[in-house]
Amino acid sequence: MIGRILLFVVACAIACPLVAQEPTEGQMQAAARLIDVMHYENSWGSVSEQIIQGIYPPGSDTSKFVIESQARMREMFAKQFRWQDLKPEYVRLYASLYTEAELRQLIAFYESPVGQKMMRLGPQMTARLLAITQRRMMAVAPS
Repeated sequence: MIGRILLFVVACAIACPLVAQEPTEGQMQAAARLIDVMHYENSWGSVSEQIIQGIYPPGSDTSKFVIESQARMREMFAKQFRWQDLKPEYVRLYASLYTEAELRQLIAFYESPVGQKMMRLGPQMTARLLAITQRRMMAVAPS
């Protein structure tokens, strides 16, 4: 009997995340506002370029193959990862992870001077963090 109860409790614990509630209209609106305040649309181009630069770091190889590969990746990003297609998914993700109250707190933060500074410095911070990671990976990479 105890084994059955334990099995039921474990099954419920596993199934609970699978039965996520749909975000409310308020959550969706707040998430859309947050995405706008965070300037995702403006930064998406630099994010995709950072991904490409992470694969082919500047100065690593200027062969015709690398240059053509970078061009193909930029073209693929432009076609397959258009911001207007991604935004609804980003909004839904934020709305599903945060309550409406939490989203409003995040909006207030990102509208504040320090939040705006964080957004302004975000691409520079990401580039520097990637450089640290790449440097450490090169130190342990086999020669």
